[in-house]
Amino acid sequence: MNIQYIGEHLFPGEMGKFFIWLGFGTAIIATVFYIMAYYRKDHFKVWKSAARGLYIVHALSMVTVAATLYYLIFRHYFEYAYVWQYSSMELPIKYIISCFWAGQEGSFLVWALWQSLIGLVLLRLARNWETPVMIVFSLSQIFVTSMLLGITVWGVKIGASPFTLLRHTVDTIEGTIFSLPNYLSMVGDGNGLNPLLENIWMTIHPPILFLGYALSLVPFSYAIASFLKKDYHTWIGRAMPWTLLALLMLGAGILLGGAWAYVSLTFGGFWSWDPVENSSLVPWMTLVAGLHFLLIARRQNFALFAAYVLITLSYVLVLYASFLTRSGVLADTSAHSFGDNGMTKQLLIYLLTFLVMMVVMIGFNFRKFHVSRKDIILSREFWMFIGAIIMMLAAFQIVFTTSIPVFNSLFHTDIAPPVDRVGFYNHWQMPYALLIAGFIAFTQFLSYDDNDPGSFLKKLLFPLGGAILVCVAIDVTGIVTKLNFLMLIAFTLFALFSSIYNLLFRTAKPRNIGAIVAHIGFVVFVLGTVLTFSNSQVISSNTSKFDLGDSQSNAENLVLPRHDTLAMSGFYVTYVNSRAEGNTTVYQVDFLSLKNKKYKKEFTLYPSVNVHPKMGAVYNPDTRHFLNRDYYAYIANVSKEPDYIVVKAIMNPYINILWLGSVVMIVGFGIAFIRRARNRWRTNS
Repeated sequence: MNIQYIGEHLFPGEMGKFFIWLGFGTAIIATVFYIMAYYRKDHFKVWKSAARGLYIVHALSMVTVAATLYYLIFRHYFEYAYVWQYSSMELPIKYIISCFWAGQEGSFLVWALWQSLIGLVLLRLARNWETPVMIVFSLSQIFVTSMLLGITVWGVKIGASPFTLLRHTVDTIEGTIFSLPNYLSMVGDGNGLNPLLENIWMTIHPPILFLGYALSLVPFSYAIASFLKKDYHTWIGRAMPWTLLALLMLGAGILLGGAWAYVSLTFGGFWSWDPVENSSLVPWMTLVAGLHFLLIARRQNFALFAAYVLITLSYVLVLYASFLTRSGVLADTSAHSFGDNGMTKQLLIYLLTFLVMMVVMIGFNFRKFHVSRKDIILSREFWMFIGAIIMMLAAFQIVFTTSIPVFNSLFHTDIAPPVDRVGFYNHWQMPYALLIAGFIAFTQFLSYDDNDPGSFLKKLLFPLGGAILVCVAIDVTGIVTKLNFLMLIAFTLFALFSSIYNLLFRTAKPRNIGAIVAHIGFVVFVLGTVLTFSNSQVISSNTSKFDLGDSQSNAENLVLPRHDTLAMSGFYVTYVNSRAEGNTTVYQVDFLSLKNKKYKKEFTLYPSVNVHPKMGAVYNPDTRHFLNRDYYAYIANVSKEPDYIVVKAIMNPYINILWLGSVVMIVGFGIAFIRRARNRWRTNS
């Protein structure tokens, strides 16, 4: 029975599908033509010109697909499953933007779009490296674009289309509203965005993170291209600016995710060592290690093997992160992962293809570029190398533990992930952080090649002495008293003072301002993390007459009746009122001080509860920022009236040091990128 449905807008969806297929087809042909251009030197220009033209069509196709999906979302065409699933009429514009990447199909499209646009830049900048680089780059585009096809071949699902109609998501329309021609009049509104994603940071965090993922493909492509060209050194200078840009964007994306977690989730922090968080952090860490190996390899060939491994492994780990997040393997251990949508095998093939490419290329060319060398202990490159190794080991510890669900799935084991994730990872990562801070301190006073021991030791005296004095002061004042934390603080202060000293007075040659600033940012970030979360404290406790049922709840939560004033660790708090804003109820909690027997309002927090009709309640915290501390509160429970609320409040001191370090580190990567890109551009010119 053919039904003529009323009100459906089929043309934009069909157009979107057409351009997905056009993008997929042109990516395949462009890859083939680039391969032909590489091997058919007699018709090199013809094949290269055709490949370039096809890639441009591919990129324009991806832009068109993205524009089409946004058109459907903004027009509220709920006949499309993706639009219905993630948007609604009530969402403000800033959150409708987030609907684009709320689901798997949209996030793959963001990834494909970024990579396609980066490829256009490579067409302009790669010059005589274009052909081998674009072979690898456009091959990746084949895989990413295939994730959007939404077809089934011989019972195997290939991709998921964002343009699938809602009525095509059911096995049969019999007995459903889709058996009626006017079913759209009964749909009315969409399912809506997950309330946790209704946050400004989630409008920024995912596209920046995916840009970092996409950028990490470029140094991978240059590394593989160097094997094809049998040029094992030129690629270093070409890959370095892209590596810095990938670190900049991937780092910014991770930190924006941390900012979202801090203001949206209820654990009172910015990082919980969630498996999905870890899977995005690990490629950043291996890229940092790879960058340092690249810096050494420019001068000393012995680091070239490590540079190849870490640079290529970083993109493989990006693919592994995507596999972990989207295969459903982390469904029981992470609140951030997608469920299995039937594309696990497709993701695995993508991952294995690039892993095999990396292993085969490095393995077959190892003897041609690897040169052993006796290390000079007192040299910058030696300690940079050791520091990068430590960073690599730290990354492997994280990825190994994060992969426990994968091991259980593959080998049918029943290994339990850490119960206390934060405590477990903090315990294991602290020694790595301590060593890395120490190596940062050492390298600030070392030049490449040999150095004079006496001069080196004299330079250490001022920053080392300053670090010890400040650390003793921190211990005496009781800010931090645990020995392991004090040791980490001592090493981070040593690295901080050494970096600042090098910034103000050149202590070694050559001096890279961007690197110094990035190092300062990193150690300030670590210092802020230790100071904040070793002093973070729950300031609420149940001083009311109501019993919450267990000792922990009474120790950490306050039952606060409306218009009553109760004590809370140096404050008096009052639940003033509540107001409804759509699905969200916002509660006003005043924090008061008592002076001369009169209450004085110090500040107000507005924690809220977003009760989604289909997704349940989400408890959104509110934070008041001061120069040296944050006060953070959320609703732990609420009565139906509501005559009372149950509040949990946390004080996080020194957290601005953490955020300052984050910003300085990103700025440092930006300075280093601009410097490298400018030098690269001058070389190309």
